[in-house]
Amino acid sequence: MSNSKALVLVTGGTGFIGNHAVSEFLSHGYRVRATARNQESCDRLLSTHRQYRDYLETQIVADITRPGAFDEAVKDVDGIIHMASPFTYKITDNERNLIMPAINGTTRILESAHSLAPKVKRVVVTSSFAAIADFSKGLRPGHVYDESQWNPITYQETKDDKKGLAYGGSKKLAEEAAWHFAAVNPSIKFSLSTINPVMVYGPPFPGSGDLRHLGQSTSEIYALMNGSMTKVPPTMVPVFVDVRDVAEAHRLAFEAEQPLRFLLSGGDFDMQQVCDLFRAHISTLENRVPVGSRGKPTIGEHYIADNSRARNVLGIKFRSFSETFLDMAHAFLEMEKSRDSSL
Repeated sequence: MSNSKALVLVTGGTGFIGNHAVSEFLSHGYRVRATARNQESCDRLLSTHRQYRDYLETQIVADITRPGAFDEAVKDVDGIIHMASPFTYKITDNERNLIMPAINGTTRILESAHSLAPKVKRVVVTSSFAAIADFSKGLRPGHVYDESQWNPITYQETKDDKKGLAYGGSKKLAEEAAWHFAAVNPSIKFSLSTINPVMVYGPPFPGSGDLRHLGQSTSEIYALMNGSMTKVPPTMVPVFVDVRDVAEAHRLAFEAEQPLRFLLSGGDFDMQQVCDLFRAHISTLENRVPVGSRGKPTIGEHYIADNSRARNVLGIKFRSFSETFLDMAHAFLEMEKSRDSSL
């Protein structure tokens, strides 16, 4: 489906994965229209990718759950990569704060594409491993998760949840809504693929942010380096994937002949393993990173995330644990230098 200088809409282009995805498409000859919540974020994105200024445009979509939110953004585009997701700092009501924003944030882009973007042939939606895994069953040693499986949590269970499973339920329900939309609208001219990454780590895109405003996964790792974490934390989800591989997967899924669901995983990891890696390979971190119990993982045997479809269909060669986390640490150290030089 590759077409030099085709215009691809990337929603949520200012995020951790979004910046890498914008770069991935630009560097492969596409024009990109990226959405962000405000003008400041748009300006930062344009500055970050200034070498592609002639091929990058931005548009503000302040509330992605609003009906018609993407009506202007989808016009004249050839493809859509939907990464934007609604967020809230306070979860007081699972249905109001999680379920409905997740579902509406996904269906709004599909509605606009169906009605106003006749040139679009493929939409790629960023979902999550949380839409696949049944976290209520814990680590499930020996179990193999793949794209055929779905998190079994129901709408009502997600709504009523008080055990921390509601976020995963909202991701499952949002992806389910996307596939349902495609199934009940036979007149749509585009096909749908979804990307389901496990925990996403790796270096933030150069110039895309600062250490004061890190996302969830990046802040978890930087906390091991900045002195705020004195003990090795538990490993909640013991599988990882590099952010650069996630970005590449979106482009390859957009270009692939067959629309599919793709589970992305680079393999196993453990927070103790991360600390051991940093202390062994970056001398400046030796006295900054928690010691813990060297060589002893914080988590026992656990499930496997099967990445064979992504490898075989998309041809992805996933980055290793060492490359992902060492590149991440070096990126943080460079960000510290930039911060210190500006003081």
